[in-house]
Amino acid sequence: MSSAVTVRKSAATYISVIVIALGVALTQIYFLNYGVSYQEVIVAVMLLAAFCVFAAGHRGLKVGLIFLVLTFGLGYRTMEVTPGLRLHPSELVLWGLLTLPILQRIRLKLWLPFWLILFIPFWFWGWWPVVSGDVKWEAMLSEFKNFMILIPLYFVASSVLGQKSGWRSALLAFYLVGAWIAAMGTLEFVYPQVKTLFPSFVSEPLPLETGEGFQRARFSFWGSQDAIYISVLALPIAAAVWEWWSKSWQRALNVSVGVLMLCGVYISGHRNAWIMITFQALGFAVVKKQYLLGIAVLLVFVSMYQVLPDATRARIYSGTELVSGQPISSDTSGQKRWDRVSMSFNNVLMQPLGGGWATAGWVHNDFLQVAENLGVIAGALFLGIYVYTLGRIWRRLRIAALSSEQRALGATLLVSFGCVGVILATDANLVLPQLIMPLWFIWVIAEIWLRQTPIRRATIDDSSFNLCALANLQLCSDRSPYAGSGQMGR
Repeated sequence: MSSAVTVRKSAATYISVIVIALGVALTQIYFLNYGVSYQEVIVAVMLLAAFCVFAAGHRGLKVGLIFLVLTFGLGYRTMEVTPGLRLHPSELVLWGLLTLPILQRIRLKLWLPFWLILFIPFWFWGWWPVVSGDVKWEAMLSEFKNFMILIPLYFVASSVLGQKSGWRSALLAFYLVGAWIAAMGTLEFVYPQVKTLFPSFVSEPLPLETGEGFQRARFSFWGSQDAIYISVLALPIAAAVWEWWSKSWQRALNVSVGVLMLCGVYISGHRNAWIMITFQALGFAVVKKQYLLGIAVLLVFVSMYQVLPDATRARIYSGTELVSGQPISSDTSGQKRWDRVSMSFNNVLMQPLGGGWATAGWVHNDFLQVAENLGVIAGALFLGIYVYTLGRIWRRLRIAALSSEQRALGATLLVSFGCVGVILATDANLVLPQLIMPLWFIWVIAEIWLRQTPIRRATIDDSSFNLCALANLQLCSDRSPYAGSGQMGR
């Protein structure tokens, strides 16, 4: 009887994810085409979400995390506080969820990784220009708050992902957001007349031609081609979905969604996204020790290159030249990015203590941006922790004690987290919440997975700082889901 009840609850959770996602999308489309502003739509949806979260009772945090992930699909639809300071709906949802334990007496795990405790003082060091009076309040606060959101994100995600159903619902929501972005971008690209159907929802659907002659989809409904990064991060989740839902029609649907996201990645024209897709295929082959499959993947990509359109091959070639440090003359975007990175590196050498928040601007390399803003030590810590965490996931996957589900989830997070590093190293994300929040989400859940899969069966991963142990707060539950057999908490 209990298993049947569990199945029904799980099915209800997954159906709720899909219904909420469709409801948010349809609400936007309906209201925006009847003269209602984005801000009014956002406020209405936020109020509706708050009601649903509160009505969910003890499951409110889970529903709230699902809704938080779905807001990643809103893109540049933000709320203006001042002309230079804007808030994204995901920020409002995240901070709002912290009030839920107080109102609903829900247990909240107050846990942060130790590296973040070390990193926080640098956030305040970034305000040192206040002493000289040279303060750009709006720009500085914008970047500062994009790091601050890590704290509530760890608290909320740690509380929800203590149960297996929390993992499935959160990742399914992220997977659906990636599919939604790819679907809308493809629709705009194939059928630009969609603007006449939803004039307030799609602003400029016509493709953008690059210097190589490649036609790039604009993803105007989201606000930028950077929307496809979410699809890139979501694509590896197909491996976990394949493990969780094994019926023929479910796997066929999973494959279709994966193909849709690949189409979105291609038409985005993002060269680093193309590289990441290649790395994802090779990464899964290596993790599963299917080395012949990895060789086959490389051969397939080499063969495909020969039959690609000339514009596509030219764009790939320009990308290789950019990586080598010699961007071709027609690649104006690549030249600007290379110049920004070179200038930022020189600035770091000239001012190793950092120039303060918002000094760097848009470097298109977030590791360098942290170093230029907060100092060399902060930049080295940020980069070092990323590499260390990636290595920990790789080492943890080699443990024989992992269950098949844990291993599938770990492989998914390894590949997706690897892409997080590529995006941080090749684009500007820290300046806008809509860009950095999906990356933070993958980073946070990767560390939570590490915490829930100890190296040995009877050990606990103690490379973290537990605020519960320090304060002995009644809001916090114990760590029993993370100890014992090494299985994820259920």
